[in-house]
Parts: sequence; structure tokens; C-alpha cells
Amino acid sequence: MGVHIDSRGIRLTGSLDGIADVPLDLKFGGHRIWSFTPERDGHRLGPAILVTWPKPIASRLDGIAQVELVPHNGGSVVFEGAVKFGRSGDPLVLVDDLGNPLSLDKGGRLQRTFEDYAGDARAELISAAKRVLVDLRDACGLDAYLCYGGLLGAARSGAMIGHDSDLDLAFLSAYTHPFDIIQESRRAEKTMARLGWQVIRMSSANFKIWVPLPSGKRAGVDVFGSFHIGDTFNITGSLTGTLDRDAILPFGEIDLEGVSFPAPADVPRFLEFTYGPGWKVPDPAFHFGHPPANVRRMSHWFRGTRSRLPHWQEFYKGPHREVPSEPSLFARWAAERMEPKDRIIELGSGTGRDAIWFTQEGHGTVGSDYCGSARTAAKQATAKAGLKIRYRPINPESLHSVLTTATKFAHDPHPRHIYARGLIDALAPSGRIGLWRFCAIAGRRGGLTFLEFRTDAERGARKHFGKHARTFARPAAIVAEIERHGGRVVEQTTGRGLAPLGKENPVICRLVVSWTKEGVGR
Repeated sequence: MGVHIDSRGIRLTGSLDGIADVPLDLKFGGHRIWSFTPERDGHRLGPAILVTWPKPIASRLDGIAQVELVPHNGGSVVFEGAVKFGRSGDPLVLVDDLGNPLSLDKGGRLQRTFEDYAGDARAELISAAKRVLVDLRDACGLDAYLCYGGLLGAARSGAMIGHDSDLDLAFLSAYTHPFDIIQESRRAEKTMARLGWQVIRMSSANFKIWVPLPSGKRAGVDVFGSFHIGDTFNITGSLTGTLDRDAILPFGEIDLEGVSFPAPADVPRFLEFTYGPGWKVPDPAFHFGHPPANVRRMSHWFRGTRSRLPHWQEFYKGPHREVPSEPSLFARWAAERMEPKDRIIELGSGTGRDAIWFTQEGHGTVGSDYCGSARTAAKQATAKAGLKIRYRPINPESLHSVLTTATKFAHDPHPRHIYARGLIDALAPSGRIGLWRFCAIAGRRGGLTFLEFRTDAERGARKHFGKHARTFARPAAIVAEIERHGGRVVEQTTGRGLAPLGKENPVICRLVVSWTKEGVGR
């Protein structure tokens, strides 16, 4: 067998018997930085397999490394030798700012994994995780237990898995509806924060607690929601399948590095549900093969979609300065269809230009944007205009965000219009379900929904702000979705000249929608 390693990746040629389907450790200077399975993680180039570098490693490949490639569970060395990457002649090491070696963890991030933790750091993390679990149980009233990598390590050897980078706990929810599970998790988050823990919300049903370590760094304890809906057991992280409640309760006990934790009643059955029948065999290259339908369902329930958020975070830190400060043509068009001093909710406020103008025109306006840097830009522009406008982080792709905020607006005795310019362009198509749900709930007392978006005629056309992920929707498809969710289109306009920007003059669709039974909208 031949092995060639360069800046592109690891190329394996010849006979791959006994190598193609086993996890291999790739080491720099004797330190494992990454593990992969050739057949699963590479792609065929004729008789060869090429495994390309993960982006976090590829971006740091510049220098000379002493490279080893060895089977993780024992066997002959596959490759050993010096490899030069890039132009530098300096030794290539992957370390953090304190000099600690880094490895690619299961989430695809370069992290300090447990195999490189000093004994006092490991002991501190285990102790902290137990305190977290006790607080979840005693202060939050949750049935909390050890899960994922922590449980796997405890069952295999009584120790943390060397290639893992955080410790995982779960709680078994008493509820069987996503909204109740969200509320349960949110209450626990607030309670843990009051107890002094540094808590970071990861999704609507799981959060992370950061634990400081003696090295000055920190490690995470993840708290996942687990629950039954019908006959299906779920753990946040998109793990879904059949596992009876008696495999979890009543809890037993399991030792992890000398500390006792609650564990599922049937640990082997639980781990087979989590990792499959081969859970006893160490595999640092393991990936969850979640079916896309499960991921979409869990995302809609708890996570919301954030795949386009990084682009907008960067956009509103700089390029947004090219956005005009005057109100859009759509804002003026919509205002002509409103009464003076009507109330407005804007979804996707961006720089706040339209929310500011509506307020200046005498409308009571609430702005919103899920992008934090957009809200910052809008607040700065609002303050510069001498106004006060509340901007909320409403995420149409989050069930919790949609239900809680829309319900509050629906209980307001004063009807509000909903205004969204370019939001359909920014949302992934699956996110429109939340948008229609928000509009249907918030618009039940009256008011109109004003929508403006680029049509599918714009797919492939040059854009003023260049290429990025956009949705180009067919007006007929949007109208059909609105009608399926109980809305009625009372006005529609499509054409050019509605939203020109620089040299771009896109084909735009404008819709006015009523969500009341009468279809009047006021």
C-alpha cells in the first residue's frame, strides 16, 4: 500500500485490506490531531482513496511535521516520515495560546481533548460535572443522568474517552410536547444561572455550562434534553428512535474516574441506541449518521436554523454601511395602505432604516432581527435619529421564538401590521413554516402582513452585494403556502423598478395578506 500526504490530504493507493474500514490516527510529532476511517471519510479516485483535510486543520498547514498514520486500535504503522506543508521550514505543531496540544473533536473543532488533560484538570471537570448534575436534580427538579461520551467512557473503562473534549449530561423530560420541553429547559437554565453557573444556551432544549480549569482554560458540560413523543425516544442532537422508558428509569449508578453518576437503567441498551451495536469498540472517527428528516424535525422543534447567520453577522459588521439610510420604496408603498398611527412589527429589520422611518411617520413600531450585529447596527442608527425603538431577537426558524413572541403580540388588544422586506430571501425555505405560523398567530386580531421578496427570475443574476445564500421563491408557491396556513392574499404586485439598488434592478414580488376570517385585515 502506498501513502502520499500533502496539503490536499492523505492519498492511499494499492491494497487497502484491513485499513479501509478501520479508524486511523494521524499524528504530528507523536500527538494525535485527527482520526478518520478511509472508506467512510474519503472519496474514491479510481483505485485510490483521498481523505481531504478538515478545514480547521487545513488552514494551519504551514511548516514541517513529523507525521505518523497508525490504526487507532493497534496494528502496523501505515506511514511515518517528515512532511512539508506550505512554504515555512519551521516545525508544524497544533497548539492553543497556552501551548496545549489540539485535536479535532467530534464536532469538527480543534480542541484540547481529554487525552491531553492533566490529572488535576480532569478531576476538576469530573467534580464540577457532578455538582452540575446535583443542581439539575435538586434545584431544578430534573431527572438528570450521564449520557453520550461520558457514559460511553464509564461503561468501557471507567474513564473519560481520550478523544472527547467535553462531558455530557441529559435530563429525561416529564413532558411529551416540544413547547413544554422548551419551557422546562429554559427554567433550568435560569435556575442554574442564579446558582452562579456560566450558562450558554445551545438550542431551545439544551445548554452548555462552562467550567474553569486549573490551566486557566475552560471545559464544557453539556446538558441535553431527552424525551418521549409517542413511542419515539429523542435526545437533542437529533438522536431519534425506539427506546422504552424502562431502559432509562429507574436510574442506576456508574463510576466515571472514581465519581458516581446516575446512569440509565440498561446501560448497554442505551449505548446501543446511541452508538449502534459496535459501541464497545473505540472509534475516534465515529460520526452520527442522523437521517435528514430527523435533523429537520429536531431543528424545527428546538434549534431553529442558523446556517445563514454567520454571513449576516459579518455583513452587519461592515458591508451594511453601503445600505441606503433612507426608507425603502416598499416602506412608502406599505404606508399608503395603512392608517395613521397604525402599529407595526417589522421582521428582519436589518439596519433599521424602515423601522426608523415608520416611527418618524407616527407609527408605533417594534423591530426585530435574529442577527445580533444587525440589532446593534439598528440600535445605533435609531439612537442617532433621536428615537427609541425596541428591537427583538425574533427567529422565524425557532418554534420557541415564534410561539412565545407571536402569542404576546396576539394578546395585545391593538392590532398590528407585520412588515417583512427581504426576509423570505434570507430564510431557508423550511423556515417559512415558522414565518407563516408567526403571521397567523400575531395577525389573528387584525392588521395586514406586508411582504417583499426577490422572485425566482433572479436566480443566477448579479447582485449588488455579491453571492451568498439566498432563497428565490416563486410567487405562486408563496401564495399557496400562505393559503395553506390560513392567510388570504388581498393584493399582489410583481415586476422591476420596485427595489433598485446600484446596478441591480431585480424582479420583486409584493404581497399584502390578511389572516382574519373576514379577510378585511383591520
